[in-house]
Amino acid sequence: GGRIDHSHHFNNAHRALVDTLAFEDAVITALGMTRPDDTLMVVTSDHSHVFAFGGYPKRGNPIFGTDDKPSDVDNMPYTTLLYANGPGYNHNFPNGRENLTNVDTEDKNFIQQSAVPRRWDSHGGEDVPVYAHGPMAHLFRGVFEQTYVPHALAFASCIGPQRDDCERKRQSYHRQLIECPSPHIEEGMNSVAMWMSSRLCIIACLCLLLLILRQDRT
Repeated sequence: GGRIDHSHHFNNAHRALVDTLAFEDAVITALGMTRPDDTLMVVTSDHSHVFAFGGYPKRGNPIFGTDDKPSDVDNMPYTTLLYANGPGYNHNFPNGRENLTNVDTEDKNFIQQSAVPRRWDSHGGEDVPVYAHGPMAHLFRGVFEQTYVPHALAFASCIGPQRDDCERKRQSYHRQLIECPSPHIEEGMNSVAMWMSSRLCIIACLCLLLLILRQDRT
């Protein structure tokens, strides 16, 4: 996932989104290698970027392409994907920015235009998503401060300050299992008892039959 960050810093939307798809494949692979009943998986980010979708492109327009209509100020095309700041700002054009009419904006090395010049783009300030799957995933629902995430992970993992509390809960849970067996366990025990009783009855009947036959012979 680190390469997503690097690409955004250089205003390279193409590589950032391609690496996002690669990151998705990595998550899918990890899900396939683990069990959801005993593995908590949390996917998030530590920040966003000043990366934006703009314009009014028609449905189906290439995401790396330009808007259907040019700017109503400089009459030049602009891309759907833009950055608020970063190296995409160019000082060398008298009209303020490069004319993209004959530029391949879908090239993997294309640098999106930005509004403010910087050596690399800055981080953004909006909320970032947190995805959780597995035991204790409910801890990551809703909206919360970023500092909450490591504490929730520690609690779910029974490490750090939460370790002793987890051990007490684990012992209490084991006692409940011993003192109050579940209905499934009781049903299983009753089934075994009935099976053994029926077999004992059959054996007793066979023994009685053998005794009767022996007495008849004598």
